[in-house]
Amino acid sequence: MSTKVWQHPYVNIFKHVRVEDWKKCSREGDVTTYMDKTLKCSVYRIRGSIPASNYILLPKTSTQSLGLTGRYLYLLFRPSPGKHFVVHLDVATEDGQVIRISFSNLFKEFKSTATWLQFPFICGAAKGSVYESTAQTARQGLVGPAPPSVRWTCLMMDLHYVLSIYLNRRHSHLKSIKLCANMSVKNMFTSDLLCDPGLTFSEARQAGVEALQGASPMPREMSFPVPKGGSWHDLYDYIRFPSDGTKMPFDSIQKGHVLRAAGAPVLPSPVRELARSVNRPRHRTPPVTASVPELGRVSSVPVGEELRESWAGGGRTTEQGAEGDSGTPLASDDGAVHVFAHRDSDITVPGHDSDTATRLLYISLHCDNLHPDPILKLNRIIGFGGCTTKCALWTKTGEAVVYPCHAVIVSMKIVSGQQRFFIGHTDKVSALAFNGNSTLLASAQTGSLSAVRVWGYQKGSCLAMFKTHAHSVSSLSFSHSGGVLCGVGKDSHGKTMVVVWNTQKVQRGGEVVVMAKAHTDVDIQAMKIAFFDDTRMVSCGRDNIRLWRVRSGALRSCPVNLGEYHCMEFTDIVFEEGHLADREPEDRTLFASSKSGHILEIDYKTVTIKNVRRLLPSQQKHSLHREKQTFSSGPGIAVNSISISSAFCATGSEDGYLRLWPLDFSTVFLEAGKKLQWPISSPLG
Repeated sequence: MSTKVWQHPYVNIFKHVRVEDWKKCSREGDVTTYMDKTLKCSVYRIRGSIPASNYILLPKTSTQSLGLTGRYLYLLFRPSPGKHFVVHLDVATEDGQVIRISFSNLFKEFKSTATWLQFPFICGAAKGSVYESTAQTARQGLVGPAPPSVRWTCLMMDLHYVLSIYLNRRHSHLKSIKLCANMSVKNMFTSDLLCDPGLTFSEARQAGVEALQGASPMPREMSFPVPKGGSWHDLYDYIRFPSDGTKMPFDSIQKGHVLRAAGAPVLPSPVRELARSVNRPRHRTPPVTASVPELGRVSSVPVGEELRESWAGGGRTTEQGAEGDSGTPLASDDGAVHVFAHRDSDITVPGHDSDTATRLLYISLHCDNLHPDPILKLNRIIGFGGCTTKCALWTKTGEAVVYPCHAVIVSMKIVSGQQRFFIGHTDKVSALAFNGNSTLLASAQTGSLSAVRVWGYQKGSCLAMFKTHAHSVSSLSFSHSGGVLCGVGKDSHGKTMVVVWNTQKVQRGGEVVVMAKAHTDVDIQAMKIAFFDDTRMVSCGRDNIRLWRVRSGALRSCPVNLGEYHCMEFTDIVFEEGHLADREPEDRTLFASSKSGHILEIDYKTVTIKNVRRLLPSQQKHSLHREKQTFSSGPGIAVNSISISSAFCATGSEDGYLRLWPLDFSTVFLEAGKKLQWPISSPLG
């Protein structure tokens, strides 16, 4: 606790390291000071054609640490017109990991790894300029060199939020800062206070505690000068990251809408909303979501005092209700959502007695968590979206089936029909996978923000979320132990991409790291990890079946010699199950299904075809002119999915039938009683 007291209310970073002495920090290349006419003070200027060779580094060496624990980092700077700049922040997490957060107008898109977040920075311009109007109408921000009219900018970065949302990490302290060419810098500071640079101390005193809602003016030594009668936002840019907006997660750093005009009341804190009266209109208007709120600072004023002050401002005092509904709020440290409703005679609701109207007094959210809107709760999903195929999974016990319905994952018990939901994806779920005992569930979403989530299936909690290197993931496969996850998708050039992740530590709160990845020109429809070896995989697709292996951080593959069957479109592939003491783990049979109805048995050890069988339509009994159907001629029934147990093989085919076979396919044990009106495409349990 003592290490944080001296950092309150803020830490002037340049003063903390005595930047003018260059003893606790270092400079490289063209770093000078000059008197800025706009700020009317001395600032540092970093210039150079190569950002990595012209910089200011705080502290001096990598073995030292700034040790700044403030939640918000404020950077007061101005990008050099027509140039690029880069900023690197090394942030330590509570578990000792160092994460690098970089932003630059050199970066074209957001990128992330387990230890590095890279954000594009979109420079603002003078109010009313052509550049500003163009940027506002552009579908995507104008990434590139700073415009000629670029202004001094106050950038506020919420370090807690960035680490939590993007990497599921908890912020500990800011370790180091590297400011690279080309830019001018006035200063930097860290704080736990949410500062509004456009708010003056006189405005803060006039607004009072209720109106401030946790915001505070900028420290005087960090503020930008504003002429008398002028507006701060007309002269400078204020960027909050994550910014106000409706898109999450935020994939670039850029200026949002102006928070407030001069003299206007400060925006309410997104964490807490005080009492207000609401008159219900005669004609209801649909609600409109203006922005996604971000976490702010919880006011240091006790909750009870806040309520009493807000009530006193309205000329009312709290009294004990007849039913015992006291105005004293509950403790807010449990992370729950509390709603206090009191009778209020001055609220008019058409068609209802005024005594039945209620007043919303207090909503408290734990500052470390984001909760969904408590007004609506998903109760049941009826039907199936139908956009995602081959994504229905059975649990190990067969008690429940798991399937996606757009961005929601549904787990439904077969006997009772009871549903529970896995909510968190922001776009269509394109792939699902269970580990061997159904304790871990992996899911991938498609779209530009392609991401993978790993869930604890029993509790429904999200254990990890990470961006994929592929633009869209079409297939996922978990190893039997749950320690390895494999995904197949497309890269930015449309080539097939295979990524293998290490998920061994995910159940203990550890991170997911990439073991290996590979780009290939071959088509992959399905990929499975061998249950006897987490480093071995098999895949199938159009004109190919391949065996894969991870070794020394590299992912290699070799094709199966298909001979005369090399022009087939293979739909699914699966390993023979069961452990036999007299056979080596590699002595297995692979079963691959195809669109032409062929089912190939492949010896995994020798990489050769053992047997080939084909599902053919039954002959027409009363056809006068029919050609005899042979194994090689005529159309077959497409087999879309195949599943193997120790004694049986189940197939799902295009004709809408589920069939159960012995492993030698000598007869059909079971066939669906009635022909379905749609093809069977989902994997079978």
